[in-house]
Order: sequence, then C-alpha cells, then structure tokens
Amino acid sequence: MSKKVIMSDQVVGEHCSVQGALHQDSYQEGYSFPREVLFDKARMKRLFHNKWCFVGTRGDVPDTGSYLSFRLFENSYFLIHGTDGVIRCMVNRCAHQSAHLVTENVGKCPAKIMCPNHQWTYNLDDGSLYHAPRMSDEFVCSDAGKASSLDNIKLEEVAGMLFMSLGEGAPDEDIQGMRELLDPYVGPFHLDKEGYKLAYHEREVLDANWLTVMINNRECCHCQMNHKGLLKLFSDSSFNGGREPSYMAAFSKASERWDDKGLLWKEKAFDEHDCCRIARYPMKEGFKSTSFDGKPCSAMLIGPHKEYDEGTLSFWLNPNAWVHFTSDHIATNWVLPIDEHKCILYTSWIVHKDAVEGVDYEKEHLTSVWKVTNSEDVALCRSMTQGAYSAHYRPGPFSDDERHCTQFCNWYMKYSR
Repeated sequence: MSKKVIMSDQVVGEHCSVQGALHQDSYQEGYSFPREVLFDKARMKRLFHNKWCFVGTRGDVPDTGSYLSFRLFENSYFLIHGTDGVIRCMVNRCAHQSAHLVTENVGKCPAKIMCPNHQWTYNLDDGSLYHAPRMSDEFVCSDAGKASSLDNIKLEEVAGMLFMSLGEGAPDEDIQGMRELLDPYVGPFHLDKEGYKLAYHEREVLDANWLTVMINNRECCHCQMNHKGLLKLFSDSSFNGGREPSYMAAFSKASERWDDKGLLWKEKAFDEHDCCRIARYPMKEGFKSTSFDGKPCSAMLIGPHKEYDEGTLSFWLNPNAWVHFTSDHIATNWVLPIDEHKCILYTSWIVHKDAVEGVDYEKEHLTSVWKVTNSEDVALCRSMTQGAYSAHYRPGPFSDDERHCTQFCNWYMKYSR
C-alpha cells in the first residue's frame, strides 16, 4: 500500500530524545504519529493559533456573571456571560500583579470581575478597568488605565457552542462551515437561548499526551474490550462499523422513527471528512437516556423532544471535543493540552434550566456513564503515552475501522505546519 509522506518540521524535545530510539523522522499516512510529532509543543501551539477549538457551551455559563475557567498551554482563560447576553473569553490575569481573577472552575461574578489580590475591578462586558484601589482618581480613565483592560480572546458561538482561537489566522470559513453543518441538527435544541443550566462540571489533569487522547477518541475498536458499561447501552456492532444484520435492522427501525419525529440522523461531515462530523445513533431498545439502567437522566425533556427517544445525537469536533445530545441532557467532553506531556479533560452535563437536582435528576445517575467511560479511556491514554516514551517506540498502522484516526492525523499535519 502506498503511503503519502508529510515531513515533520520540528525536532523532538529533550524529554523524548532517547539515544538509540527507534522512531521515524516523518509522518506516514495510515500510521500513528512519529514521536517527534506527538511531543512537538511548538506544533501544537501553531494548530491552536490556526484553527478554532471548542471551549464549552452557553449552558456552561447560563446567567449574567457566570464564568468557566480553563487552561491552554501556560495560559489561563475564562468564559464570562455579560450583562448584554454576550459570552466572551478573557485572559485570567489581573493587570496589576498578574494574579488569577477567577480562582474556581465555575462560578459567578456578582456585578464586576474583581481580583482577589488587591481588588482591581473590571467590567463584565468588555474587561475594561473599572476601579483600581490606591491609584489616583484619574488613572482609570488615563491611557495607562485603558491599557490595563483585560485581554479579550477571539470567540465565536455556533448553535450555542463556543469556539476560541489563539490567533487571528483561524478562518471564518470554518465557523461558517460548522454553522451550516450543525445548525440543522443542533439548532432545534435552542442551546443558543437561555433555557439550560450546568448540572455538573468536572475536569482532570491527565498524564497523557493530548494527541494520544484525541486519537483514542476517534476510534471505537477498543470499546468492546474496555468499555463494558457502554455495551449495556449500545449494540456490540455499533463499535465495529455497524455491519451486522441485527444492528442494520435496528438502525433502519430507528431511522424510520427519527424521520417520523422530524429528527435528522444521516451522518454528515466537512473539511477532510473529520474536522466536524455529526450523526445520530440508536441505543438498545428500552433505553431512554445514557444511563446504565436505561432510565431517564432527567424528568425534563430538552430541545425538539416531546418524548424520550432511544438514541443519541453525537458529534466530533477537531481539534479537541466530542459532544452527546439525548432527550433530557447534553454531555460535552473537551481536551486541551497543558504541554506536550499532559492535558486537561473537561466534562459538563447540561440540563433544562428548570430541572431541580434531587427532584428531576440525581447527579450520580446523570453523570455515571461518561464518568466511568472517561476514566477507562484515561487509563488507556496514560498507557499509550508511556509506551511512546519508550526507546523502542515506532508508529503503528491504522486499520480500515480506524479511518477516523487517519483523518484526524492528516488534518493535524495539514493545519499545524
């Protein structure tokens, strides 16, 4: 089989430059990344300057003053819901002495953004300096005061989902492409309206390479052996291409039901078939939501659903996210690198704004499926990262069933130059 070769333009970092290591100097299409690509932090940074990355939804910051903080490389950022209803992304750094302005993962600023260190205070809507204790009255309005405003980061909203870019080079065509693809599927959920709330959010620092985590997510060949819990919800065949007659019959039945309900289900994608891919999948008969017992996760339905549906609407977004919509909640997963060796996995569970914990939903029941599944994937990704440090590491070939891994690798090599 002939293989397209894309040369790496970076030398592997000192951590991975093991004398006598058996690795390749270039990326071969159809194979996993060579080590000098896996652990190339500069290349990762170029990607996040060149493209848009997923950083949450309007449901993560549903009310005025709501914020969610996150980290990308050495920088801390936060989403903030302004008094004008617009969600912005700002650098989490006070202009005075560089302390973090928000110190929790999620929270709410009552009226202004106040630094806990010396109480410098900023406006919610644009990050402009509002008050600087122990400075002159004229300072806030001076050029120096205006220069002390918080840095705003480029942020776009698509059907209630939020995308940021570190650089000016991220093309607007990508946002338009995602909007055209996602709006027909996700638009009926009205996530861009203020009808949702954050039921639970968690994050974990992973001792795993970010690219390894994303490649693991782009294939299901590991699922039958490692995600026994998911097999309670989905047919075995859904993890191996859905080629078995029983699964094809179940999918045909589900697609007829979705057609009757006006729910789009055909798989669609754009940009080398994997930058953004969306599809609807059937769960096993009788399963109302993504719970291990098949029972609803929330008593309050969301979006276009008038009754519980035995299926999920899922999409995968390069470079860093996968999201699942059910009849009663939304689960978002997104990963951002800290450096070439570690990353952070963020997960949110979003429900109807009027759903009450302990009445309409139980947190453990709502979150258990993806908590368990993510922990299993984390263990695999740690193992694969450790294997990539080996002096004997060499890229391995992808099977046809791992075609989305090949697509992700090709996409990354193209846009991280």
